[in-house]
Amino acid sequence: MKFTKLQLGTCLLIVAFAVQASAKTNVQEKVGQLKENTQNSKSNLKQYEDNLKIVDENLVENQKAIKGLQVQRASLYKQQAETTKGKAGIESVKKQLTGYIANEQRALTTEQKQIADLEKTLAQLKANTTTREQNIVEYQTKLTNIDAEMAAWSDKNQSITDLDKDLTAKEKQAVADQAALRARKVSYQEEVTKWKKQVRVSERQHDNFSKIKD
Repeated sequence: MKFTKLQLGTCLLIVAFAVQASAKTNVQEKVGQLKENTQNSKSNLKQYEDNLKIVDENLVENQKAIKGLQVQRASLYKQQAETTKGKAGIESVKKQLTGYIANEQRALTTEQKQIADLEKTLAQLKANTTTREQNIVEYQTKLTNIDAEMAAWSDKNQSITDLDKDLTAKEKQAVADQAALRARKVSYQEEVTKWKKQVRVSERQHDNFSKIKD
């Protein structure tokens, strides 16, 4: 229990009251008063001794508290040092992570541009694919038409072949006929020459006979 200011003031009031009372009483009362003062003094002494004991106990507790605070402060300083060291480490990690982020951002920007280029290329390829599909359809249509023309040409060529064969046969026959006609012509020319000669002979004989007759 601590000795409070209120208790100390109470003790002082008791002493002051006792002194004033002794001046107004007789010797017997004075003796009684002194006895009472002695008792009061003993009571005050006891109170002060109790208060001193309390103060000593408080000092011990206070010293313990101071030591505890000093320990806590030392621990706090240690924690602060560790925190400072940890902060430096964190700042280093933060700087490193910031660098990583910058690198990733640059890579991201580059890759986004590549994606845009690829998408543009892909769009062009898709457009080219559409065009090529259309070209294939057109080429297939033309190929079908060409196949039809080829079939028609084949039929026509067969007709031409057949016609050529017929013309060849006719030409062969014509050549044979021409050879026969040439042979006949030679024969006829020989006959013509022969009979021209015969005519001249006959005419000469006729003329000669006519002259004899006359």
